Amino acid sequence: MQAGKVDTLVMLGSNPVYAAPADLDFTAALSRVSLSVCLSLYADETALASTWQVPMAHPYESWGDARAFDGTATIQQPQTLPLYGGHSAHQVLAVLQGDSLPDDYALLRNYWQRTAAERGIGDFERFWHQSLRVGIVENSAAKPVSATQKPDLAASLPPLQQSAKGITLLLRADEALGDGRHADNAWLLELPRPFTRLTWDNAALIAPDTAVRLGLAAEDIVTIEAGGRSLRAPAFVLPGQAAECITLPLGFGRRAGGLSVGVGFDAYRLHNVAAPWLITGATVTKTKDRLRLVSVQGHDRIAGHDLIREGSFAEFQRNPTFLSKPHAEASLYPGFRYDGEAWAMAIDLTSCIGCQACVTACQAENNIPVVGKEQVLAGREMHWLRIDRYYTGSPDMPDVAFEPVPCMHCENAPCEVVCPVEATVHDSQGLNAMVYNRCIGTRFCSNNCPYKVRRFNFFGYAMAENRPPQSWNPDVTVRDRGVMEKCTYCVQRIRQAQIAADREDRPIKDGEIVTACQQSCPTEAIVFGDRNDLESAVAKRQTSPLDYVLLPELNTRPRTSYQALIRNPNPAIEAGGKA
Repeated sequence: MQAGKVDTLVMLGSNPVYAAPADLDFTAALSRVSLSVCLSLYADETALASTWQVPMAHPYESWGDARAFDGTATIQQPQTLPLYGGHSAHQVLAVLQGDSLPDDYALLRNYWQRTAAERGIGDFERFWHQSLRVGIVENSAAKPVSATQKPDLAASLPPLQQSAKGITLLLRADEALGDGRHADNAWLLELPRPFTRLTWDNAALIAPDTAVRLGLAAEDIVTIEAGGRSLRAPAFVLPGQAAECITLPLGFGRRAGGLSVGVGFDAYRLHNVAAPWLITGATVTKTKDRLRLVSVQGHDRIAGHDLIREGSFAEFQRNPTFLSKPHAEASLYPGFRYDGEAWAMAIDLTSCIGCQACVTACQAENNIPVVGKEQVLAGREMHWLRIDRYYTGSPDMPDVAFEPVPCMHCENAPCEVVCPVEATVHDSQGLNAMVYNRCIGTRFCSNNCPYKVRRFNFFGYAMAENRPPQSWNPDVTVRDRGVMEKCTYCVQRIRQAQIAADREDRPIKDGEIVTACQQSCPTEAIVFGDRNDLESAVAKRQTSPLDYVLLPELNTRPRTSYQALIRNPNPAIEAGGKA
């Protein structure tokens, strides 16, 4: 391209102008190509620099196929017709091969028809419909291979050279935005990152000892130089970060595309071909400037103790009840008997990895608005579910614990007794419900909630969002300005299951109701169900000796409980030795 030997360049779903190593100078090379075509979802950096931009169909809008990690193939079916006239990569490649009117369904079907014939499958229609119905193409997994590790592999590797001078830089994809391809998703921009709890920004992550040596504090802007290039970035002191090492999250600092333009800094400016992900010998210089970062970790503090109960697996084996702590059950409130269902949730802290998938799933399911950096800075984020992050031990090598905190749905709910209009009420199945059209916005309930899980809609955020109708959940009310919002245990899903069971004249089955947070959890840390059903998953968890509730001394009797965090470290590693 630099030599002018490429006359036509087609780029499918990629953004090399933004993400290519800086020393390639891809932008200059692209300017020497007479015809460049970019297939992309957005008018991003590469699309604007190309001769032609072709709108790309989202995977939900097109037919295709994919393979799992073991080679098993699946047929990808569209969920909707293309909303904006987009085209798939298959169609663009077919045009280059001379097909002027390509259809992605026909292209896909023809490919698998040839493949079926090669595999000796005679009845293609049966094969095709079976693959669509089951979701996978049967017997398409790759054949296993046997591999033997070389006994001298470690000795044959080159020694790891520790830089004698300077800082080591690690360039890593952001947890939410990836390499930048998801940077225009407002949900992901406002999603708190697991360790830093940052939203709407990335930062240079630096170890506490290294920050002390360099005289840095959080939010100080530093100049980082490496390989003849430099960038400015705010510092964030992160416990557990390797000493003399700075992690730079990628995916931010976009120059075109939409919402993400100007958000954060572009770490790709230091990206190079020779050392794409680890750069040694960098220098860090403190400037006089500062940038206010938005970390939500301290926004909703629970005033209490014993929030995270944890212990070792060895202790649990010796005494399964070692984390159980009795608390008073006496109450001035009268009890209530639930003859039908009594909904409850149990969250296993050992399984929770803090990935935040449940937070985004809750936001999508319940039409929770995005409020923007300025409002998050003011403590007005609207997430109904948050994941608190806790450190224990040395700042250099801390243990980390994550704790999802939705509404507790207390039996003795402090929010209910202070509401002057009974907008927050208890229903016959134990749900702490919100009646939005009663709420007058006194915020007494939020002040009286010890778990700080209620959100006040200061502005008409949802009304100002530029979103197409298809992106809203029609089963959930879109709230207007001036009302309290909170987790409802996905009551719309509960009601749908109850209606279906009533029509079929049967009881609701355990596991039939799945909340959005439960559905999205990759480790199955969350279970939900009827605790009156003693055989249900939630009832069994809540009878575990590891089960506990937050702030039991307040006698709020939450329906949401936790299973204590059990750690099982390698003894040799824990002692600082070698396994």
